[in-house]
Amino acid sequence: MTSAEDTKASAEAVTEPVDLSALHSNIQTKGQNSYYYAHKPRDGVEVHEWDGKAAPRLLKKEEFNTQEVEHVESITTYAWADGKKKVSIYVTLENIGEHPEELIDVQWTSSTLTVRVLKYQGKTRVLSMKLYDEISDVKTKRKENQLVLLLHKAKEFSWYSLKKDN
Repeated sequence: MTSAEDTKASAEAVTEPVDLSALHSNIQTKGQNSYYYAHKPRDGVEVHEWDGKAAPRLLKKEEFNTQEVEHVESITTYAWADGKKKVSIYVTLENIGEHPEELIDVQWTSSTLTVRVLKYQGKTRVLSMKLYDEISDVKTKRKENQLVLLLHKAKEFSWYSLKKDN
């Protein structure tokens, strides 16, 4: 064989099949290191073919679960009184005495208090705070237009503030 024939034979052996595009050929030879790897079709991914029209069109419709959004409002006005063994918090809410007791949620730790009045006039009312000092128990009393929270102090001394300074 002559050198021209060798060159032609080696060129035919290196030539890739004609049906592969340059993009697919590059991905096939270089794999994940290909410059065009991002253009590779993925399994399980919905591909939308372009129909040649520039006008916007609906690709698909989905139904979403619409849940009722809870409207939350902070309780910002209240009064409090310091006693020797207890601290009392007075929250004025119109007709709270008629509100179902199971819809008043009081959660507390030794240093925090959170009161949630659920479904009160179409909203959830919340009072949440870090307390001045530690407490050992919380009791609630309902009057006609007032919610009274009795916080039992862990230590008997005067509180100069209801909330702990940040």
